[in-house]
Amino acid sequence: MLILIAVVMLNVWAIPADDVLSPNINILEELGKMEARMKSMEKEMEQLRTQNTGKLTDHTGETMLNLKIFKLKELAFSASLSASLDRKYYGPHAEETTLVYENAYTNIGNAYDINTGIFTAPVKGVYFFNFVVFNPYALSTGVRLLKNGNFVVAASDNPPGQDTEDTTCNSVTLLLEQGDQIYLQLLNQCRIYTDMWKRNTFSGHLLFTM
Repeated sequence: MLILIAVVMLNVWAIPADDVLSPNINILEELGKMEARMKSMEKEMEQLRTQNTGKLTDHTGETMLNLKIFKLKELAFSASLSASLDRKYYGPHAEETTLVYENAYTNIGNAYDINTGIFTAPVKGVYFFNFVVFNPYALSTGVRLLKNGNFVVAASDNPPGQDTEDTTCNSVTLLLEQGDQIYLQLLNQCRIYTDMWKRNTFSGHLLFTM
């Protein structure tokens, strides 16, 4: 309103004194025209303000998406079979048995479930997995890695002649879709062993998103 008054005053001052006194000049009509122009200017300013707000919102949404993707890149886990210091045997069983690595050292992103032993990919990307298998004494050991229930890779070791400890490992890089599940199973008729040394581990991390 102050802007309108100022513009009106400037326009009035801009009219020569003789014209103001002239009967041909309708001051009320001129004021009406100026008020209409001011309303038009205010409308244009509001439209510009709305457009800028929309751009700001779009930019903010894009930034939040980028931050979300960046956070998803911070994804890694590593766990051992048990947190207990006691000796514990798993197997042998007649069928393959899912191993639950319940002692998580790292679980950034919480994609690995310590209750089920299953890693669920939260985003499409390329992942790296590694597992180490240990078992002492004269009995075969073997573990396989599965993706959505399908075999991918395995690590196994047969009873040695003189050596009383068996250690084996394997690793793999996989392209996973969001929701894909990775887990390990003890092979049938095999045994795995854990104790205070925690030599059976399962680890993985996201290399990059796709």
